[in-house]
Amino acid sequence: MAENLARRPKKSILKNSSSFDKQESQISVKKPKETKWDEMNIIATLHPADKDYGHMKIEEPKTPFNYMDPDHLDGLNPEELADRMAKALDKPPKSLNEESDESEEEEDLTEEEKLRRKDFEMKRKKHYNEYHALQMAKKLLEEEEDDDENMQEAGQSSSSKKQ
Repeated sequence: MAENLARRPKKSILKNSSSFDKQESQISVKKPKETKWDEMNIIATLHPADKDYGHMKIEEPKTPFNYMDPDHLDGLNPEELADRMAKALDKPPKSLNEESDESEEEEDLTEEEKLRRKDFEMKRKKHYNEYHALQMAKKLLEEEEDDDENMQEAGQSSSSKKQ
């Protein structure tokens, strides 16, 4: 049996003879040394200490948070709330002051600008009233058509009476 193990197999149709040669050559050839990487050199080269990568440190104050005050656990006093509401009703609302702002703006305008503004406002009014004007025009056209038809019918009936 030992003789059979030492002998080379016969050539076959399915296998190349080189496959047997490779097994012998792999055993006799020593593996070359593996490459060793100097990782510290790579880190120093690719990631230098002074490189910031575009990151910025933004120093902001912390978001303020109001903790619940144990004195205010009861809520609002209804009488106090009613007094505050009564006082608020006596005061005029703050939003009505807008009209005075517009009049101040108009005082600053020159005569030409005032004319342009009036012209613009008139055009805007006409534009927004166009829908109503079209409705009125349709109504008038329908009335005219009805009148014309009535006149034609009246004309035909009077001509038929004469004959």
